[in-house]
Amino acid sequence: MKNCLVKTMTRETIGLIGAGRMGLAQIKHLIKAGYAVSCCEQADTQQTKALALGAVLRESPAAVFAEASIVYIAVGFDPEVINICRGEHGLLSTDRSDGIVVVNSTCDPELMIELGDEFAAKGIEFLDIPIARGGWAADNGTLLAMVGGQQATLDKVRPSLSTFCSDIKLMGPIGRGQVTKAINNLLLWLNGVGLLESAQIAESYDMDLEYLRDVLLLSSGRSAAMEDWSKMTFTWAAKDMQIVEDVMQRYGLDLELLQVLARRAQTAKVERETRNANGKDWINGGK
Repeated sequence: MKNCLVKTMTRETIGLIGAGRMGLAQIKHLIKAGYAVSCCEQADTQQTKALALGAVLRESPAAVFAEASIVYIAVGFDPEVINICRGEHGLLSTDRSDGIVVVNSTCDPELMIELGDEFAAKGIEFLDIPIARGGWAADNGTLLAMVGGQQATLDKVRPSLSTFCSDIKLMGPIGRGQVTKAINNLLLWLNGVGLLESAQIAESYDMDLEYLRDVLLLSSGRSAAMEDWSKMTFTWAAKDMQIVEDVMQRYGLDLELLQVLARRAQTAKVERETRNANGKDWINGGK
């Protein structure tokens, strides 16, 4: 009998830092597509969920980067991204001079530009790719990726990125992905706050908000916020508008409407919840 050489198939490992609402969905889609996922997550509950999906847990971002050529960062705030990249056991602490780091978080564009330079100095490629359309799209693998970086780098991550993003758009150099996300979100919150305040006008004339919404959806007042009002929680409104405020201050932009919107974003979440609880909402019962 002739000796047979058996070729072992090794799955490509993708790194994922942060197994929160979005990160868990990313893990699910990556594993379904045949990737192995190396994950770093601090919260015990989220660790358990990541393990249940098939991810392998590592103790630090550096440990994840040691075995993955592409690492996605999916956490909520700039300080977390900074610690993941610049911390004692962060991605920049490794001796790697290759690989790709992708930030899926919504962050300050300037932070992305700074980190891009720091990773480039080590020979590591970098993309800022905030993702949009919310948790429902994350579950279905139909997120929108707004990419800041080089086309050649995007081409390398596209196979894994497309497992959870159905639309991928290159917006320009590093930082432009975040600028796109900031503009997208401020328009969402602008429409959302407008609906909160428009409701008060309608109520002054004893109009039924749900019926009024049905009519407005047929006209020029239609918006994504109105269409998806049941999903409008305003959870991230204050954070998103803080990013916009920082950009305005940095470039000396006197944008009065957005200054007002930034203040209203602080109270919109509670206001939305209160209206719904009192049965005075565009879609009663929608949370």
